[in-house]
Amino acid sequence: MVLISILGNFHSSIFPIYNEFKDKITTHIVVHDDAFSEQLKDKKIIHALKKFNAKHHLQIITQEHKLDEDSFKSIYTLIETIKSLNEPLGDVYINTTDGLSNISTVLASKLLSQGVNFIAYDMYENSYNLTTQESMKNFKLSTSLSIQDHLELKSFQVTFKGDLSFAHKHEEKIFKLFNNYAHEMELLNKDITKQSKQHQAQYKNAATLVREMGLDANRNAPEITGGLFEYYVYLLVKDLGFDDIAVGVVIEQPIKGKINVSNEFDILLMKDNHLHMIECKFRKNLSRAELVYKYAALINVIDDDAMIMILTNHKEYSRNIYDEKDMSLASHRRAFLNNIALRGSILHHKQDFLDDVRTLFL
Repeated sequence: MVLISILGNFHSSIFPIYNEFKDKITTHIVVHDDAFSEQLKDKKIIHALKKFNAKHHLQIITQEHKLDEDSFKSIYTLIETIKSLNEPLGDVYINTTDGLSNISTVLASKLLSQGVNFIAYDMYENSYNLTTQESMKNFKLSTSLSIQDHLELKSFQVTFKGDLSFAHKHEEKIFKLFNNYAHEMELLNKDITKQSKQHQAQYKNAATLVREMGLDANRNAPEITGGLFEYYVYLLVKDLGFDDIAVGVVIEQPIKGKINVSNEFDILLMKDNHLHMIECKFRKNLSRAELVYKYAALINVIDDDAMIMILTNHKEYSRNIYDEKDMSLASHRRAFLNNIALRGSILHHKQDFLDDVRTLFL
């Protein structure tokens, strides 16, 4: 099988199809426009695909084809390249998903009649249409990218992931900690953050559970003040049917050379090649407006169509953003417009939270 991928604006839309057919592909031709503004981004995609092949021990030949989308002559050179392949044209599949429309139109007009197949992936349905001269059929994808593969194909380096085996091993203690002693946990976190023992007498139960999990306030401060609540949320959602879940993921996003930007995501959830996120804030008095601005800027880093849920420690779980008389809803409305669900504490609203997860992410 020869797969030809045409890169458009949302490059990650080619990855699910590539992953679906990775065990059948012999040659992969990556087609992109010759615009200078696109070339660096396209090279990153090609480099990431080659790393993916090496990681999964795939013997796929990766080729690059650069053309001018506004030139029929330039597009025709791709047609000639396809015709010259040492493969039956019935084994050639062109992935036009989010590809440059002019290129796809010309290719289809010249190649459908010669037996070439055309693929169009629908990211919202996680399915693709396979079009030939004679028919068009729809297929559901049978595979889903792992979270790590998804991020690496976007040219990010995953430098850290939380230990889910820790959460499974201590599931009973983690549930007990937040279901029964959440207030003690707040005081414990406050003392750890301030390197104080001011409230020590008030969180004996929480401290005992933390010690029983092998955590020390000095050596494991971040795991206690943030990580345990992330594991608690993970344990609530782990059996809902996601294809992959990761906790405490740190990525490095390259800029140039050794210059990178680091980002951390509390919980990442993959379902049908859609990657989403839950941000877990157990501390009080955090600015909801700042959180919304931060994740509105990061949402496209996660995926082209990501949804984010931000959990805070505010007593009220959800707000009616359509209440015209409530003047305090600016952050909630801004979040809504940026595909972000801004929520309060889940400790007494677990069912509301689980219903939200199913509605937004599944």
